[in-house]
Amino acid sequence: MAIRSAGKTSESAQGGQSLAELPIVIVLLLLVTFGIVDAGRLIYAYNLVSSSAREGTRYAVVRGSSSGRAAAAADITSFVQSKTLGMPVAVAVTWNPDNAPGSTVVVAVTSDFAPIAPLPLVPNTVKLGSTSRMVISR
Repeated sequence: MAIRSAGKTSESAQGGQSLAELPIVIVLLLLVTFGIVDAGRLIYAYNLVSSSAREGTRYAVVRGSSSGRAAAAADITSFVQSKTLGMPVAVAVTWNPDNAPGSTVVVAVTSDFAPIAPLPLVPNTVKLGSTSRMVISR
């Protein structure tokens, strides 16, 4: 009988050890899971910012002053913001020297990215930005 009671005590101790280790493993698993999700969201957000800068530049290139449908900075800004629904972006448009064919148009798009969960060693917000530059064709 003494041997059986010693066996039960050993099994009981291992069950308690598993119960103590489970929270540590769950916390690490959740940190890795949220890190992967936030990394995917960050890549998606940067891709959206970069793509919208290129789209805004293409929109501006074909709407130069001699095209008959000249676009102002406000038109380009509203076009870019319509492409990034759900994500607030700031748009800056400049022409060098003006909005005429042969000139250069630069569209810069910036946005702030906030992770879902505050993870250690990760900043609260990440500045995303992209700049696209093309020569006006018309």
